Amino acid sequence: MQHPRSRSIRRNVLWASLLTLFAIAGIARAGQTVASFTWSPASPTSGNEVSFVDHSTENPTSWLWNFGDPAGGTLNTSTAPNPFYTYNLPGNYTVTLTVANNDGQGTTTQALTVTPGIPPLCTEDDGTLCLNGVRFSVSADWTKLDGTTGSGHAVKLTGDSGYFWFFDAANIELVVKVLNGCSLGNGAYWVFAAGLTNVQVVLNVKDEKTGVIYPNTNPQGIAYVPVQDTNAFPSSCP
Repeated sequence: MQHPRSRSIRRNVLWASLLTLFAIAGIARAGQTVASFTWSPASPTSGNEVSFVDHSTENPTSWLWNFGDPAGGTLNTSTAPNPFYTYNLPGNYTVTLTVANNDGQGTTTQALTVTPGIPPLCTEDDGTLCLNGVRFSVSADWTKLDGTTGSGHAVKLTGDSGYFWFFDAANIELVVKVLNGCSLGNGAYWVFAAGLTNVQVVLNVKDEKTGVIYPNTNPQGIAYVPVQDTNAFPSSCP
């Protein structure tokens, strides 16, 4: 008669062996996510935004992108499901996506070729959002009660929106959206902003096509007053 402990050890060894074989063969366990993604435009050009879309299976709960461009600094990686990235130089880049769920993780890489393009009106960096077809640059500078100053850190959300954090990456301070209101008859681009802070904030939205700046200052010690300006850039269309 076989001892129960021996049977248990054999089962564990067999299970571990199967998992090893699955890993070697590239076979995903049931429920394990399989990484997959696409991008647009299909033929990216330097200086212009590329949109990446996750198509991974089995409902991943976390994402880690590496756009293969070390020159991009902290912008070279993202944990967003469907991020944006701008390659400033033409060349060949290897994009890596790692996704995970409760049943495991999956990784895939794809080669992306960026050809020379027309320089964009706006160039994104840690303190600058480029919104609405990269026509508008957005920055936010803060001042605390003790006189300490600094610039907000920009995080892109969509082609039209993004947010800034000031003191802690986990703490959103200011959300901004620039919309095209041209089709609605008033011939203007719109600016919306909402803040979760009471420090002084100077928000600057610049139309890089015309050079016009839309400034907005929230006073020190006042809860951020929402901006809802549907005539922020009059006569700016198209």
